[in-house]
This record gives sequence, C-alpha cells and structure tokens, in this order.
Amino acid sequence: MRIKEMFEDDINRNINGVVKVDEKTDATISQEVKEYVITKELKKHFVTFFNAYSESFDHPTTDIGVWISGFFGSGKSHFLKMLSYILQNKEIDGRPTVDYFKDKFEDDELTFDLIEKLTETKAETILFNIDVESVTSKEDAVIRVFAKMFYNHLGFYGENLKVARLERFIDKKGKTEEFRRVFEEKNGESWLESRDSFDFYEDEVEETLQEVLGMSEKAAENWFNGEETDQISIDRLVEDIREYVDTKPDDFRLLFMADEVGQYVGTDNHKLLNLQSIVEELGSRCQGKVWVVCTGQEAIDQIIKVRNDEF
Repeated sequence: MRIKEMFEDDINRNINGVVKVDEKTDATISQEVKEYVITKELKKHFVTFFNAYSESFDHPTTDIGVWISGFFGSGKSHFLKMLSYILQNKEIDGRPTVDYFKDKFEDDELTFDLIEKLTETKAETILFNIDVESVTSKEDAVIRVFAKMFYNHLGFYGENLKVARLERFIDKKGKTEEFRRVFEEKNGESWLESRDSFDFYEDEVEETLQEVLGMSEKAAENWFNGEETDQISIDRLVEDIREYVDTKPDDFRLLFMADEVGQYVGTDNHKLLNLQSIVEELGSRCQGKVWVVCTGQEAIDQIIKVRNDEF
C-alpha cells in the first residue's frame, strides 16, 4: 500500500492556502465545511458566540456587535465563513450544514445541541469583504457598503442606491413584476439586464414609471434627472432594515458578516464613527434581530485606544 492510499481524501486535491469570503462556489463551500477542524481554542469562540446569540432569542438586546480579531493567517476569515454557513444551514451535498459539525463537536454534545437548535430558526447572512465591496473612499464609505450589500441581498441594484431605493419602493407597492414586464415591453431587454445602464434608457424608464406607478411626466423626469439622489443616511438604512426584519417571524435573524473591517477603517475617524453608529442604531431599533460580525487583525480596543474620548 502506498502512503497516499492511507488517507480518506485525495492528498493531491486543490486546497486554498488563504480562505476568502468572496469564494462561494459549491465546491469551495463543500470542501471548507467538511475539512474544517475545530481546535480547543476555536471551540471556546464558538461557545462564546452561540451563547450570546442564543440569549437574544429570550431577551431583546442592543449588544449585537461581534469583533473577531487575529493576525494574518490565524483563521478569522475562515471562522467568519463557518459561522455564516452554520447560521444559514443550507444543504451541502444533500445534507444540512449543521450535520457536518456533529462529529466536530463529538466531545461537547451540549454545545452542538445548542447550535443545532439555533439552526432551526430562520437566519439570513450577508457575507462580504468590505474593501472589495467598497464603492467610494468618502466619509460615508462604511454606510454605503452596508447599504449596497443589504439591497443586493434583497435582489435590488445595490451598486446604485438611487435605483435600489426605487426598486424597493416599487416592491413595497407590490408592482415589481409589473414594472419589469412593462419596461421589457418598451425596451426589448429585461430590467435586470438593463438597470446597470439605466441612465441610457431615460424614455423607457420614465414611461414605465408613469404607467406602473401613476407618476406624472414631470415627477418621473425629476426622479431620472437627479431630484432623487443616491445619498443615504444611517437613519434611512437602519429603518429599511428594521422594516424588512419586522416582516419576518420573531425568531428571524439577519447578520451582516464583514471581513477585513479592521484594515478598512484603520485610523479613519469618520469610518469608525460610521461603523459605531450603524451598530448602535441596529442594536437599539432591532433589539437583537440584526447582528454585525466583523473581522480585523487588531483587537477593537487597540484600534480605538488613542481615541478613548470619542469611542
């Protein structure tokens, strides 16, 4: 027998040297979940997270911010992805994600029972690398990334918040399908294929708004030409998020899972304040139904230690 034949898996298989949150192919997810090793140290972090997460179902809380820190290559992005996979509990190769973790917690049945129970509730996770998804370096960069990812998650065009908010408004009116059908009749191409270049279809967009929403010609023209901008406030975004989770059952949870936040915000006061305000507002308005989980190479107190009076 050759040595390689002693292993259960093919030792010549491709293994990613660095886990990236934006690698989400079925094959990648399957390999990462099946081959994830939970050490004694990692188990402590799983217990800490799921204990806190579990309490939010019994007691409304404003403490919904999670900071995962570790040096480069320590596995924080991998840990973030595993939390995302477990919480969503989608099927992987015909089995729920949580099933693959039973053997990993074979010496701690209580923790696994808690995790398995929590996966019975509905959770949606928005997993992203904040630097990759950033569309600007301005003061409102953090809020714009969160807005982009939230609207994308709902199926709207988060790359342009002006368009995304229009789509959300149309959806709340229950006219999404009608809007898309009428636009395609006028344009010849579907709305989903055309919305990234919507400013090239002024006539079709304005006519569709008039026909579907009953807008006047002047109102449709004003919207198209910039009366409605792509700016967004934390208050506006958090209210949209609250409205969304309020349409779900009481045990529903939405989690923003952002990788490399520590490097992204760095020592930028505006970005740090943006992040702080988002977490505080989501905590106070959603009372534990929405969580923000971030990673960074430095511990959060190290990032803000020179700004104790501000944060």
